[in-house]
Amino acid sequence: MIHNILTMLFTNNTTPDYDRLVSMLQDRFGDDLRWVASFESERYDYTVHYVRPDLKTELSSHEFDVVVHRSIALFRRPYIEEVYTHLGPARTLVVEHDRATAVHLYLTETEGVIIKVAAGNEISLPGFPDDCLAALFPDEEEP
Repeated sequence: MIHNILTMLFTNNTTPDYDRLVSMLQDRFGDDLRWVASFESERYDYTVHYVRPDLKTELSSHEFDVVVHRSIALFRRPYIEEVYTHLGPARTLVVEHDRATAVHLYLTETEGVIIKVAAGNEISLPGFPDDCLAALFPDEEEP
């Protein structure tokens, strides 16, 4: 599924539906959803689509900027693919921490989404990325 949706994204210039993604994630994780941000790695640009209310006070805007910018720099798709060149194209990177799990979903060579959920939630591959892509691109159908 991931390959087919990403191929359609490249060829159709489809705009992701981040509101739908956030809604799906809130339904699935409730208060365990920490934040969702899309990014463009060449410009180090990002858009926050959701931050759990208590984290708005825990993370100042400067700290949040640092976290996202470092994530973009360290976990860029081309870098991950260079490190693991023998494994093929990267689709998703999952990093489990003591307090949260970070999911980096790569949409193109330079664009993606970072999803943070509280630790202890199950993130399955390839199911979770497939569900996220289906929410982001609801009008895309499998050929």
